[in-house]
Amino acid sequence: RCASVKLQLPRVVPPLMAAVRSAATRAQFYYQSDRVPTSLVRTGHVGTIRDGQGSDGEFFGVDPIPVEMEVHDGRRQGLTLDSNGFELVQHAWDHIDYYNNADVLNCYYPEVEALVCRQVGAKSCVAFDHNIRAKSKKLSGELLKDGGNAIQEPLISYGVHNDYTAASSIARIRQLAEPPKHNDTLRPRLGSKPALDPEQLDSLLEGRWIFTNVWRNIADTPVQRFPLGLADARSVSRDDLIVFEIRYSDRVGENYFARHSSAHRWFYFPELTKDEVVLLKVWDSRGRDFFESMPCVDGAKAETVPATFTLHSGFDDLATKPGAPDRESIEVRTIAFF
Repeated sequence: RCASVKLQLPRVVPPLMAAVRSAATRAQFYYQSDRVPTSLVRTGHVGTIRDGQGSDGEFFGVDPIPVEMEVHDGRRQGLTLDSNGFELVQHAWDHIDYYNNADVLNCYYPEVEALVCRQVGAKSCVAFDHNIRAKSKKLSGELLKDGGNAIQEPLISYGVHNDYTAASSIARIRQLAEPPKHNDTLRPRLGSKPALDPEQLDSLLEGRWIFTNVWRNIADTPVQRFPLGLADARSVSRDDLIVFEIRYSDRVGENYFARHSSAHRWFYFPELTKDEVVLLKVWDSRGRDFFESMPCVDGAKAETVPATFTLHSGFDDLATKPGAPDRESIEVRTIAFF
């Protein structure tokens, strides 16, 4: 069902000369207040219940507060996945109908896997989940073609977060070595076959692995409303973090939420086009912040990198022009092994 693909090798946008200053905007980001205790392990007191279509019920234990922050233009800044936790990549190909779940699984997933391998230098990559976000389509109740999760809206008031924790990143890899469950995105593609070989699980965990989200605008017009905000990983401390539980019918996932810190430095890529993708690191087993808790066999001999993960959130750009179209985007979740 896939169209013939014309690949353009990805390239990182080169840095501009330091003398040139980039534009910035201002926006509100939703952090957790001081009433929510910080934590690095699950407490059972902060979280949500998520249904089989990927939508959240009522949250518990949270207290989001808006904080206005400066958001810097990330273009031409030389931002990289290992140093900052995210990077912009040019990626032109024969676009599919991203609202067709079967086309995304059968055509776009393999393309994303190849892209991540080329960009990060991994030996293998598995795309295992995705979300489509479009506020107007979410509000109208529009559904994806050929099944899949419901269309979601950009996460604004959900809060500043990262998709994994030190514990849930390892747990997610173990789950991918089990047969897909009823509500797993990969079930239509794989049936009962695990995404990862169970016999190779321990050796995979002992090496370097990276969870990366591949974020793309899927509209024909550049992103103007609700862009994606990205916090430089080097500006975030473990002391800022709060474990947020996501209770599914068959498992419990974890995000990190965060308290505000004046040290946080936010970026975005203005007016992203359909032929650009943002690679967003959501966990790296060689990230220096949590390296001691990772199952790495070579221990102290392994080289670490500055960025373990990236706090992120959609935001309502205060400079957005009235009448600007809603953002339409897809993020594909991947795990890569070295």
